[in-house]
This record gives sequence, structure tokens and C-alpha cells, in this order.
Amino acid sequence: VSNITGIIGDNASPFNIADNLFVPYFTEKEVYELLAQHEAESTQKFNEDVKQKIFQITAGQPGLVNGFAQELITRYKDRKTLEVKDYLEVEHWYLNVAIDKNFSNILNKAKEERPFVERLLFTEDKIPFKIDRDSIKLLYINGIIKEDEDKNITFWVPFYKKRLFNAFYPYTNGEKNKITSEIYSPEYLTQQGELRLEKLIKTYKDYVKRRSFKAFMSKNSDGSFNTLKESACIYSFETFIFAAMEELQGKIYREANTGLGRCDMIINIGKAEFLIETKVYRSFSLFDNGKKQVASYCKSLSLNKGLYIVFCPNSVRYPEPVKEQTEVIQDVDIITYLIQYDEDKDF
Repeated sequence: VSNITGIIGDNASPFNIADNLFVPYFTEKEVYELLAQHEAESTQKFNEDVKQKIFQITAGQPGLVNGFAQELITRYKDRKTLEVKDYLEVEHWYLNVAIDKNFSNILNKAKEERPFVERLLFTEDKIPFKIDRDSIKLLYINGIIKEDEDKNITFWVPFYKKRLFNAFYPYTNGEKNKITSEIYSPEYLTQQGELRLEKLIKTYKDYVKRRSFKAFMSKNSDGSFNTLKESACIYSFETFIFAAMEELQGKIYREANTGLGRCDMIINIGKAEFLIETKVYRSFSLFDNGKKQVASYCKSLSLNKGLYIVFCPNSVRYPEPVKEQTEVIQDVDIITYLIQYDEDKDF
């Protein structure tokens, strides 16, 4: 047998066996033990945050754990301690430069179920994990999804989720240049170098009104759209904020998160750092819980400010609490912005 996933995906087995062979991922403890072996055999140490980030982004997938660690110690062999900034360089390489054969297979399988994968990437739908559904079975046996503690589908490895997000992104639409050409830095920064958030979000709202979201939807060969509306919204904001930060000389880092429907970005501009999360409005309970999730996540990252960007179709009747405001939740400033759109016109 040369490819076990091919056998599992078929209807028949070449063996008369009683059980499937399960090869487990490393636990967090085992990842730490593996890295500790390097520390014991050399004078080089891993910062505690680096160890945690390696486990978070790989979910303990053995090949990825070893890959991240090997790249770190090879690239920075003269460093006494490997710091988070070193890890971020390696993560950037893995996400944007490295040709990873394992991920190539992941991507090919994900493309077969693109609408379903985008639903997992960009919505908060709770989908029960049922292995007899062909789409679930295909994605599971290729290591893309698994069953979570609530018996629903979740992404297995954050690294795969990040690269799938990048792979489906519509890079060739030329929107970035349109955005940067209209960003005049002095209008968006105070004399102290602080970002004028109100101005930035207003510019994005105006951009959406002019350009809609159609440029961020991919098409099939017959000309029909094959992209979810939710993904087009997220891609639109992502393109805008990355273009704006490039013009304003800010930095963006996407956090590794295993949850569904999240697009968490940490923005660093001037001396300020804050988190942005984008969602598409589905219900008040999800909207309200989202604020608390943002606050909890900010707190875990020692950030005191979070932006909550919510896309709101105008076909919905919203309760009064759904509004733009700044609230203090768990000692974190949560700033909510609503991006209104017309489902028919803007798509």
C-alpha cells in the first residue's frame, strides 16, 4: 500500500482487517518534550511563546512540528534563544514561500469541495460531523477537518486553514492598487502617529459602495460564481486593510486560531497594537457572543483593544442593540463597526 488515504477513501479494503490504524498527532506535552531534546543537546533554547506557537499552528501534526523546528534551528543556528520574531519569519516562509508537498494534496482535495470549505472558513455554521457524508469523509481522511468536542466539524490544523485562506484569495483583481491610490497617509494618522479608525472604516464603507464585492468572487468556466458571499466580504476587507496598512507603514499578523468563521488579524501601527475580527451577521446571539469572544481573545494576547467588523445585509431587520459603539468588555475596549450592504446590488 503506497497511499493509505487512497485506501480509506475507497469502498473496499485490500486487507481483511478488524481495525483502522490511527497514527496520533503529538500532544502539547510531546511537542514540548521534542523541543526540549534539542535544548538539552545544544546551547540553543526556544522561547516559551515560540513553543506554544509551534503547537498552535501545527496542532501537533508531526511533520509540521519537525518542519517548523528544523527551519528555525537551521535558519538561526547562531541564536542562543529563538524568539517570536524568528518564529514569525519562519511562519511567513511556510505560508507564502515554501513548496509543501503535503499541503499541495490538501489544496487539491479542498478545491474539490470549495463551497463547503469556504462555508467552514467564513461562516459560523455548526455542522454536525457525520463521516458518511462524502464531503466530510474526503476532507477528514486528508487531514483537513475533524470532529470537535461538541460533535461538530472543525479545522484540524490551523496551518492548513491559513494556507487555504490564501489559496482561495482572488489575487489578480487589481483592487489593491485602486485602494492604495486613494490612501493619503496624513489623513489617517494623528500628529502622535495614532491611527484614525473612524476615518479608515468610513473610507472602506465608501469603497464598498463604489466597488461592491463582485471583484472578490471567483467564477467557474461557465461564468457562474463559485464563491460564497461571506468569503467575498472577508476578502474585500482583507484586501483593503492590507493595502491601507502597507501605505501607512503598519504591520499585520494573522493569528493561528482553530475556530470557524474567524478572520483574526493583529494590527501593529505606531506604538499601538490591536486585533480585528470580521464576521457576517447571522443572528443577534452570534453577534453578541462574538463581542465576548473578541474580548477574551484580546485578553489572552494581552491586547487592550479589539475591532469587531460585522457585515450586515440590508434585508435583515436588526434589533436595537446591533449598532456601532465602543464598549468595555472584560477590561478590553471593543469597537463595533457595521458594514451595510445590499445582497442583490453588491453581489
